[in-house]
Parts: sequence; C-alpha cells; structure tokens
Amino acid sequence: MKYFVLLLYFLGLICNKVAVAQVSALGNSTKVYYLVLTVEASILNCAENVLQTFNMDNPVKVTNPQVTTVCNTTSGNCRCRPGNTWSDEVSQQHHECCNQESCLFANSTFNNWKPMCLPKTRVTVNGVFTTTSEVYSSNLQDATSQRYTDLTTKYLPLLKQVYSTLRYFDNLIITGFSAGSVNINFQMSINTNISAEDLASCSVFLQSQNNAVISLVTTGLVTIHVPQGPVPYHSEQTIYCTTLEDMKPSKLILTNTGNFDITTGTEANVTNTTRMITVDLKKTSELWAGMYTCVFNPLSSNVTIENKASANLVIALLPPTIDISSSPQFPDCRGSASVVPVTVQCIITNSTEKYIVAWTGNNTEKLNQPQNNSASNTITYNIYISVLCDQSTPPSETCTFTNSLNQSRYATVNIPVIYKNSMFCAADSAWPIAKAGFTAKQICTNGIGYRERQCSVDGIWSTEISNCVNPDLNNLLSLSMNVGSGLGYFSSNAQQVFLGLITSTSNSESINTYANLNASVSILSNVNDASSQASFIMNVTQLQLALNSSSNLLYNTLHSSWTSVNPNTPRVNNMSIAERYLSTVEGLVEQSQVNGSTFSYPNIQMGSCQPNGAVCENQVFNVTVSMSTESNNWVKTTGFQNLNYYLNQSADQVPNSIVVSTTTGNGSTTGNGSVSINFKLISTRPRNHEMVCVFWDFMRNKWSSNGCTWGGANDENNCYCNHLSSFTILVSKTATVLPFLDEITYVGIGVSIVSLFICLVIECLVWSSVVKSNVSYCRHTAHINICLCLLIADCSFLASSFPQKINNWCKICVVLMHFCYMAMFFWMLCLSIMILHQMIFLFHQISKKVCLGLSFFIGYICPLVIVFVTFISFNYGQENIYFDPDTCWLIYAGLFQGSIFAFILPVGTIVIINVFCMIVVIMRLLRPSIENHSKDEKEVAKGILKAVVLLTPIFGGTWILGFFVLVVDLTVQPIAQIVNYGFTLLNAFQGFFILLTTYMGERTVRVALLAYLKKKNSQSTLGESSTKMSSSLKKK
Repeated sequence: MKYFVLLLYFLGLICNKVAVAQVSALGNSTKVYYLVLTVEASILNCAENVLQTFNMDNPVKVTNPQVTTVCNTTSGNCRCRPGNTWSDEVSQQHHECCNQESCLFANSTFNNWKPMCLPKTRVTVNGVFTTTSEVYSSNLQDATSQRYTDLTTKYLPLLKQVYSTLRYFDNLIITGFSAGSVNINFQMSINTNISAEDLASCSVFLQSQNNAVISLVTTGLVTIHVPQGPVPYHSEQTIYCTTLEDMKPSKLILTNTGNFDITTGTEANVTNTTRMITVDLKKTSELWAGMYTCVFNPLSSNVTIENKASANLVIALLPPTIDISSSPQFPDCRGSASVVPVTVQCIITNSTEKYIVAWTGNNTEKLNQPQNNSASNTITYNIYISVLCDQSTPPSETCTFTNSLNQSRYATVNIPVIYKNSMFCAADSAWPIAKAGFTAKQICTNGIGYRERQCSVDGIWSTEISNCVNPDLNNLLSLSMNVGSGLGYFSSNAQQVFLGLITSTSNSESINTYANLNASVSILSNVNDASSQASFIMNVTQLQLALNSSSNLLYNTLHSSWTSVNPNTPRVNNMSIAERYLSTVEGLVEQSQVNGSTFSYPNIQMGSCQPNGAVCENQVFNVTVSMSTESNNWVKTTGFQNLNYYLNQSADQVPNSIVVSTTTGNGSTTGNGSVSINFKLISTRPRNHEMVCVFWDFMRNKWSSNGCTWGGANDENNCYCNHLSSFTILVSKTATVLPFLDEITYVGIGVSIVSLFICLVIECLVWSSVVKSNVSYCRHTAHINICLCLLIADCSFLASSFPQKINNWCKICVVLMHFCYMAMFFWMLCLSIMILHQMIFLFHQISKKVCLGLSFFIGYICPLVIVFVTFISFNYGQENIYFDPDTCWLIYAGLFQGSIFAFILPVGTIVIINVFCMIVVIMRLLRPSIENHSKDEKEVAKGILKAVVLLTPIFGGTWILGFFVLVVDLTVQPIAQIVNYGFTLLNAFQGFFILLTTYMGERTVRVALLAYLKKKNSQSTLGESSTKMSSSLKKK
C-alpha cells in the first residue's frame, strides 16, 4: 500500500474549514493545504490524472495540485518526487534524511505523522515591520505576556491580509518584538518562486496604509552555485548566483574571520548582470574559504528588500609557510658521546585542515604530540632524532603536510654537525656554539622573525642581525598583502592599513630597527602595488592617512634604521629601502584625486596646482616648484625631509636640499613643459664648490643630472629641468679645480725662487756700481728686502703645498707666508713712496738714516703687528679658525669674514696706493709731451708702457687680479678661468718678472752687471795668459 501527499493551492475569499484572511485591496487571499491520500500503487498514475482535473466550487478554488512524496507503508521507505526535498521537520528528527532523495522510516511513524517533502523552490521571508504608533515595553520580550498577545492579535491579521495575496503563500508568523519604536519581527513562507516585484508591491502598500517601515530578507528567490568541496588548494574556482527575474546585483559577501564584500582584485574577478553575479577565484587559499552570500535587490522599490542565498566553500588547505628548525642547531660531537639527541620542529599557522604529517630523514626516533599556541595562532609538530657522531654525512629532516586531496607541502632542515676537527665559533653570551661557515639563528622573543649571527669560516662571530618585526607591524604586513586581493573594498582595506600604520609608527623608539622600517615600507608598497594593479584612485582622506603614516618614517631618530647591518641584505626589485619608499609615496600621490589640496605633516608636505596654460606654482618646506606647460593636468609636488640622506650617496657629492617629487595629475613623470625649482639650501654652499641639480634615476639606482641645469653661483638656489621626477640639489665635497692650475703654480713658484735668488746675487754683484746716492741706496735696499721676503714666502708656499706630509708644520708655514707676503707688500709700499717723493720733490733728498729707519719699520714692524694681532684674535692660530689644514693658508668664510681679510685689507690698501703712485709716474711722463709739442707721441707711449711694465711687478700690481679671484667663484665660467689662470701666471712667476723688469730691464743695473762680467772675464783671461807664460819659462 502506498500513499502520496498532495500540495493543493486554494484560491478564494472564504473557506469554512480554515480561518483565512479577509479581502485585501490587492486581490484574493491564498492558502496551502497538505492532504494525505492512500491508494494502491497500481493506480498512482490514474490518481494523479484525476487530481489534475479536480475542482471545487466557489468560494474556494483548487489549482495546480502536485504530488511531493511517495511512501511504501509496508517497507517504511519514502522518497521525494523530483523538485522536492524533505521538510525541516523531517530533517530535524531524521538527520540521515538530509540531502537524500529517499529515506527509511519505522512503521510506527506513519501512525503519528506522515513524512513529507516540500518544493525545493520554497521561499522564506524574514521581515521587520516598524511602527511608530506603538510604544515599546520590556514585557514584549515575554511571549506569554498579555501585551505580547495583544500586539500579535492586532498585527498578524494585518500582515496576513496583504501578504496572503501572493501566489503560493503558505504561512506567516510573528517571531517577536524589539525596540525601535516597536519592531515587529515576522517570518513568512511561500511554497515556490514568487516575483520579487510582487513582494515589493505588497510591502509598499503595507507601508503606506500603516505609516510604517518594512525591511525584508528573502531566501529562495536567489540560487547560489558553489563548487562541491573540498576544492584543491591554489586552484581556479567559479562561484555564481542566479535569479529568475531581473534584479539589481548588490553584493557577494564572504564570511570567515569576518564579513567581507568580494570585489574585483588581484585574486578575484567579479562580473554582474541583472540576473547573475559571478566571481572567478584565481587562486584558492585559506583566504577564500567560508560562507558565501549573494544579495540582490528589486529593480525599483521604496522598501528595503535583500534577496539572499548562501553556501559554504570548503578548500583543502595547505600551510602557507612551514618554519622548520632544529635544537640544538649545531650538534656538538667534539666530546666522547657517540650520539647527540636533537629535536626538530615544524611550525605552521593553525587551521581547520586535518593534515597528515609525515617525517623523513635519518635516525628518526620518536614523534611528539602537536602543540597549539593560541597566542601566536600556530601549531608545532616535534620529532626527536639521534645524530650519530661517527656519521660523515650531516643529517637532514623533512616534514611533509598532506591535505584531504593528497596535496602536500614540505620543508627540510639540514643539521650542521660540529665534529672533532671542525672549526667553530665559541659560545658568546646568548649565542651557543656554532659551526664555522654557517649562520646561527634564534627566534625573536619580542617580535616576529629571527635573529641571525654569522660564524665565519675562520671561526669568528660577526655582528648580530635582527630581523625581528613588531607583532602589530607584522599583522599589518599580512593584511596589506591582501588589501587588493578582492576580499573587501580596496578603499576600506587601505584605510584600515594606513590607520594601523599611523598607530604603529607614532613612537619612533618602538620601530627603530631596520627590520621594522623595512616592514613599514613594505606595507606602504603593498598598498601602492594593489592600487596600481586595480587602477584605483585614492581620495583625500586615504591620501592624508598615507602621507601621515609615511611622515612617521622620516624622523631623525630613525636615521640609523634606514641602513641594514647586513651588507648582503636582499634588494626588493633591485631597490634599496629608501628607493622603495620614494617610489611608493610617489605612486600613492600619482594615484590620488586631490586637486587643489595641500597637506602638511612633520616630514612630508604636498601641494597641487593646475597650470591652465600658465605657470603653476607649489611650495613645500620653503621649496618652490614652478611648472610651465600647456597641459591642464594637475601638478602635484611632495617634499620629503631627511630622505636625501638615505638615498644612495655619491662619493664626491652630498645632498644640500630636501627631496622634492613632482608629478602631473595623470601620474606622468615626463612630458612637455619646463620645471623651475627654488631650493632652500641646507647649508651655505662653500666657495668654489659646484652644485648639481639631479633627479633620482630608478633605472640606474642613482642620482642623474640629465635634463637638469643648475642656476650657477649667482642663482645657486635654482634648478631648471625639462621633465618631472624627484629632484634634489647636490654640492661637491671638494672645491672645483681648474686643470693644470697647480702645475702652473708649482713651475712658476720654482722659476720665481731661482729668479729671486739670481736677483739677490745680482744685487751683491752690482751694489757698489749702482748705489751712488741716498735715493739709489734706499731703492736697492727695498729691492733686496722685496726679493728676500718673496723668496721666503715662495719657499714656504712650496712646503705647504703638501699639507698631509708636513703635519704640525702647516701652522708655521701659514704664519711665515702671512708675514713674508705682508712684509713684501709693505716694502713695495716703501718703494712706491720713495718714487712718489722723488717725483714730487725733485731737489729734496732723504737721508739714508731716515730712509732705512722708516723702511724697516714699515717693512717689518707693521706686518709683524698685523700677523701677531691676527694670530691672537683667531684663537691663537687655531686650526680651522685661523688657517685651513687642507690648504695651509688663511680662511675665507664669506664677505669680511675669516682670517684672510687680515691679509686682503692691508694688501688691497697697499696695491691701491702703489697703483696711484704708478699713475703719478705716468702723468709725469706725459708732462714733457704736453709742454713740448714736437716730442714724438710714439716715444711717449713707449715711455708709459715701459713704466707700467717695469713698475707693475715690483709694485705688486699683478695682485689686483687676486681681488677678482676672491670675488669670482670658480663655478662661474669662463670668467673664473680667465681670472684664475691670469692671476696664477702673473703671480707665480712674479719673481721671474721682477728679475726681467727690475734688474734686466733697468739700464744702470744691466750696464753694471755687464761691466762686472767683462771685468771678471778679462781677469780670467789675464790669469790664464800669466799661467801659460810661467809654464813656458819653466820649460826653458
């Protein structure tokens, strides 16, 4: 005997057997009845045909009866007809029936109730009816209270009256009340698919008639298709949701460690239509395991309706990483023991996967039970092995984790054994003995990661390297790796990361290690990479958070953390940590929509402007960037404090300004238009030190000056470039050196020394011939002292040309040069005064005694006083205050600053007086030509030229160029080249020019010298003749 259950839909206004709803404005109410008919199995098909034509008269109408369940009362076996599934009552009492087409029941079951299947397309609606006409009270929490009963009696018919008009309406119950005016929670069941628009229409009508607010959540109108699990690890999978009518795809949510909206990202691709949401997972992992829920909304409705479907995706997981190590790391076999016990452990992140763990290796002895660590969310697997000291091959151990789909992942540790003849590093404090040529590791106690220390092949410990990362930074690093994966919206993920990074880096002392700084930069880099891949445009709030967190990494207190102690630290994308930081922040700024905004933080400032065909100007940290372009793209300028010290430095140049990055609104770093940058220099440019405008070349990992020009010494703060990038200005560590200038100086000084020595010899030879008067006596006395002072000064100059070799003699040479050069000029002053006196007072002779007294006082006492006072004033000749140890000469520290002016001012005064005296001489030469018009003008010109040539060297006129050398910077070319080469040629050879003009050029000296030489030659010839005659007489 079999029976089957009929599902009948009664449409009408009145049913005497069932108390159903009243007439509604939307149409007739419906009610579903379940009937049990017992018939012979042989007439089942006939019974179905009869039921299809079954009808009833008004007021109740029966439509579309369906058979859902067929049971054999003899065997107790029941099965669901296609399109149906077991009811919740059956599933709850008989769990074995879940998801089964047929199920076996005890015969006694049929006496009490009949197992029944219901349509799979059954729709459940959970709703909230919020009304302001009622006041909430606590007794509404008690289902037995009168208040609860009264409100249920009042609102249940109201809800049924409207929702029962939906076709296939089954039932509606009130499940409770909650606060918020009064929220009436209800649940409605419908036995097959209905129109979402019809549901929305009923709800809108109910809202308008009762001045209420309704929100609904349905299940059954949307179908979700999830691969039957478990699915393989790192496989491609597709999840999709469908509806039978057009709706607005709202979202797809994954629930695991939280609720995440699934979006298009690096690991997921989401596509939507009005009837389908599809997500393609590119690489399944623990990130994507969990409950998926898709949500659709009606196309047009004033009611909040969420049509949902949910299903679970099970993934056969594998450990993301396996951390394997041995303890002790280096078994010590130097003693008498033949076996050393060693513990090998594998640590993985805890997960729901039930792994099969297998160990392979040498001398495996005993497994230990896994240990869970809830604090670190890890699980540790241990094994005990015995290392044989007589075994020549170092042992190794491998742990393999296999998931439910037989996918596996393993890790291997090699165990270096210290044998009797092995080199090793002795135990040092917390570091135990280690084998030479290996790196010892220890787990960080206050962070995540390892501390490392290299034991060299010579058995010497190197410096400890800490790779310990703060736990909060490590968590942010893990989070940042998935910020653009598609699990959640990028904007909210990025904002969460930036907020966490601001908090974690606000205290510089807590992150003052290379590992922490590297992790912080990696966090920023991960967000930037995700933003670039997804072409996401950051808003003002997100960029503010990014710049704020980036600013925290540039404090001076973190200076040492930008450089790793380990010279072999791997470079990410062949970039140092500072390069990655610069590239990352540049990228975040490029991918932001912050037109017209300016932001200021302690170490980062950003400004933006729009050219509109004119000049666009931004200012950050007192650095002004001006850009002229025809483009209307926004120009963004970012200034970085201290970053210039962390980027790769040139051996010859140091940064002298902050780093300034400039990009356009479309992220371009190249393009038409010129960029002018007015830098605020960190320190005053040293004289003659060239500055270079540069940008960071990421291709060559260094500063480059291509396309950039420095404004020069007269415009030293400005740079001009024809492209966009990250700019700074470098200053040379050493002063500009003109080619061959030193060689010319040394040759000239050498020639001068020889020439001056010759001058002194000539004076000795011709003194008696040329000194015939007091005037000539004083003049030649001045010549001798000028030559002597210049000779000593030049010798001191040559000795001080190699300051690294004379060490403490540098100060003595400076004092000696200062005094001798000053004395030379004061003797030149005496000489010019003598000539001036002679020109003015033709018939007045100065006595020899007065002349010598004044000359020696002016020539030696005056310079001695100046040198002594200068020496005392500048901290008793202190190094770098009185003299520069690198040049062994007085210091120039700016206009009227430095000891050099104790030389320049007196010498300048003397040169001016001497030039004046020379002009008087020239005027004197011109007077006869004015009085005697017959005098040949050429002869006058020759006389003037002769006077200039003869007097300039001995009067120190060539030193006039020295003032231009001080004024003109060597970086100003070609003027600096002309002035410096001219000054060097004229003054290095000054002694030679004195020999030519003062001695060889003066007729009296020349005649006296020739006479002396002829006399000596005659005496020599006469002596030879006498000697020959004497020899001849002796022979006879």
